[in-house]
Amino acid sequence: MYCALGKNDRKIYVIPSRKLVIIRMGEAADSTNLALSNFDEVLWQKINAVVN
Repeated sequence: MYCALGKNDRKIYVIPSRKLVIIRMGEAADSTNLALSNFDEVLWQKINAVVN
C-alpha cells in the first residue's frame, strides 16, 4: 500500500493487491489536527466491511 498526504487533509491511497485507489478531496476533516483526523480509521472500517 502507498499513501500520500496533501494540503487540507487531502489523501491518496493506492492498494495494488486489491486493485484499489482511494482519493480524498475537499476540506480538512479536522481543522485543528490535519494528519490526525479520524477519517482514516472510519474509512478503513468501511472498506474492510466491504472487502472482507
